[in-house]
Amino acid sequence: MPRTNPESPLVGSWPARLVSVDSGRALDAERGIFLVPACRDGGDGRDLALSFVRVPSKRDLGLPPLVVLTGGPSGNAIRAFETGFFEHVERLSEICDVVTFDQRGCHSALPELANPFGPDLDTDAERTRETFLASQRRNASLLAGYFAERGVDLNDYNTIESAHDVDALRRALGASTINLHGASYGSHLGLTVLKLHGERVERAILCIVEGLNDTHKLPANTDRHFEHLADLAREDPALAGQCARLLEEIGGVLDTFANRPLPLKLPSFDTPIPIGKFVVQCVLGGALGSIRAIKGLPAFVRQLSRSDLSTLKRRADRLLSAPGLHGMMLAMDAASGATADRMAQIEAERHRALLDDSFNLPFPFVGDALGVKDLGDEFRKPVEGDTPTLFCCGSLDGRTPISNAVAARRGFPNSELVVVEGASHEVPTELLDAHVKFLSGEDVGQERIVRPFSFDPIANP
Repeated sequence: MPRTNPESPLVGSWPARLVSVDSGRALDAERGIFLVPACRDGGDGRDLALSFVRVPSKRDLGLPPLVVLTGGPSGNAIRAFETGFFEHVERLSEICDVVTFDQRGCHSALPELANPFGPDLDTDAERTRETFLASQRRNASLLAGYFAERGVDLNDYNTIESAHDVDALRRALGASTINLHGASYGSHLGLTVLKLHGERVERAILCIVEGLNDTHKLPANTDRHFEHLADLAREDPALAGQCARLLEEIGGVLDTFANRPLPLKLPSFDTPIPIGKFVVQCVLGGALGSIRAIKGLPAFVRQLSRSDLSTLKRRADRLLSAPGLHGMMLAMDAASGATADRMAQIEAERHRALLDDSFNLPFPFVGDALGVKDLGDEFRKPVEGDTPTLFCCGSLDGRTPISNAVAARRGFPNSELVVVEGASHEVPTELLDAHVKFLSGEDVGQERIVRPFSFDPIANP
């Protein structure tokens, strides 16, 4: 399909309709395709095809289009407009066009870097940190060879190239400037856009913030997250004083599995799988960002302490039978990397941390197997700029803690910070009023939003 304008990356567009899978409500939209260079620094001249969707504004207020950058990396951006982000699109499109695109390498983008290789699991051996990393490195080597045979260079898939793609989307839309909305990895990408193309961004909303040196998480931050949850559990009326020592209870469960791995019959496997401390740490890592896992944490830990393994079997089965990690995600996170100082800090902290570094794995240990080059410390320097920026985060987020947003905000003198008490690694609808005000040029006027939170009760106390 030829480009309609040789000077524009736009190939073409057509009318579409977005329908919420939850409510059935629909929004008129435009779908389109634009082309971007596979590599802008000495590449072979090939283009990648990226898909976008635009929901037009219900009123013309003269605001730039809002480009939404999804997380992951490798999140299904266009699909999110019909699922979890639909209500946000519906509300934000009252004041401006709302646009998103499937980032290079994932979903409707061509080529798409889905991982064709399944998990490499020795069903007779306990899954440990070492065996997990060995299997992930084997998988990464297979993946690198698979894409090399198909003419795909995984070094084309990094956050700098994606940031240039965002500016290409701006040109495809025919917009002189845009506004940004990025969450989780989308905030990481958004910060890179501000670093490289900040003059084309009028306003930015960055939620559940991942700074440019935050890709690999600090074990001490994770411990503070669990300490905060333990404090809340101690005082939560829903638990009626039944959970006074959550941290000690978690530690006892982990010691039990460290001393005696248990063979468990999991639904996806023909033979019992030995489950030890590492798998339990990975399962507990769900409480870093999932509000459902956080609410159920005291009840789950109490189950384990009573040798009730029913929930653990379901969660361990999902973990161990999961497909291979998406190629785009592997390449993007490997390239973003971390400074040597941060890696040394992670290594120093992990040995005494509750979950070790299980939540970071397989990074940073697969980049060489993928053949992906690190973007370097110049990329990871803090971003500075005058773009008005709204930072948003949740008080229960163990993946991207409030301290990430506070640190990133130091480079933006024209910024505001809103914390949602009771929110985790999410962009709750309670933020929509603040987002609409901010994009309209008004002061947000609040630093805290309170969303009620309580833990699930513990059955049979």
